[in-house]
Amino acid sequence: MTMARILITGFEPFADYHQNISQIVVEQFPTLLRLDDPWSDLRQDLLESIELSVEKMVLSVDGEGASKVSRLLNDGCKWDAIVHLGLCGSCEKTRIETLAQNKIQMKIPDNSGRQISGSIYSDLGDFKSNLPVNSWMNLSWPIDCEISKDAGAFVCNETFYHSLHTLDKIGDKQTRCLFVHLPVEEKCTIEEASSFLSEVIQRMFFRPVVSVVGGLIWRNGCYLVGRRKGGEMHAGKWEFPGGKVEPNESKIQAIEREMMEEFSWQVSASPSIGTWHHSLPDVDIALHIMPLELKSKNLDNQIAWTSHDSVSWRTLSDDTFLDWLGNDGMVVEWMRKNQYRG
Repeated sequence: MTMARILITGFEPFADYHQNISQIVVEQFPTLLRLDDPWSDLRQDLLESIELSVEKMVLSVDGEGASKVSRLLNDGCKWDAIVHLGLCGSCEKTRIETLAQNKIQMKIPDNSGRQISGSIYSDLGDFKSNLPVNSWMNLSWPIDCEISKDAGAFVCNETFYHSLHTLDKIGDKQTRCLFVHLPVEEKCTIEEASSFLSEVIQRMFFRPVVSVVGGLIWRNGCYLVGRRKGGEMHAGKWEFPGGKVEPNESKIQAIEREMMEEFSWQVSASPSIGTWHHSLPDVDIALHIMPLELKSKNLDNQIAWTSHDSVSWRTLSDDTFLDWLGNDGMVVEWMRKNQYRG
């Protein structure tokens, strides 16, 4: 079993808050965790579990606390991951912060009496987390949450900024670093917050797998493929049209929705004929190919197309070059090998 270390931090009470949920969660959190791959059902190869040692720290709500972790990083301390937790009194739900803003705009004094307004931390601009957080959202969460690019301009943002700034300065591109804002306990219990933190940590340590559906349409001995239009991600690439499976959505629901969104075509889908895997820079893709029956009659209204600028009907014997996206070309090879005809 792989071993890893993480630092989680919370903050002491501040302003009119007599307790801080982030402090309580950190103090009650276990010191040892076993992490299992949350994407194991989608991954091509099984990944081993991780035994995680948890170091915990409560920070003061002032400049000293905001820079404590960055000072430790500068002194040579190293963890595989860092999660900063903070209280957001105005938040309705838990927020995963992905951007540390280069600004200080304190509406209230911190616990040392410091109140800075209209200032910046450095000449280097904002810093982004190095984690593919958007790809985490294809799995369900124990509580309602959202991704945010606004960690505020108080000590929470300051702490996040100093940590990311220092990791950048020392050239550490491996340590995962994130900030999580928790609402007050009336909107998120200690148990819910702890469960959410455990889920965040699981996803930090495993490369995400995105479940994608592609539609296989046959007509007169030909299959249909589409070319991604200019301005779209993967522009110019040919694919079996489709898209990501959303949380709590079946693959059949996903492909029927995607074909309506991308072409305004009504289709009826059958279960997947197989799954093909490939990797992009930040995520792995599990491509499920879904046979489709067209219900719509007018297929040529390109004004309604949102993601493609061309389609092509091809026979399996046609081996002229196409610039395929991912493993879509391997699907054609599989169909040829197995003499698949829809």
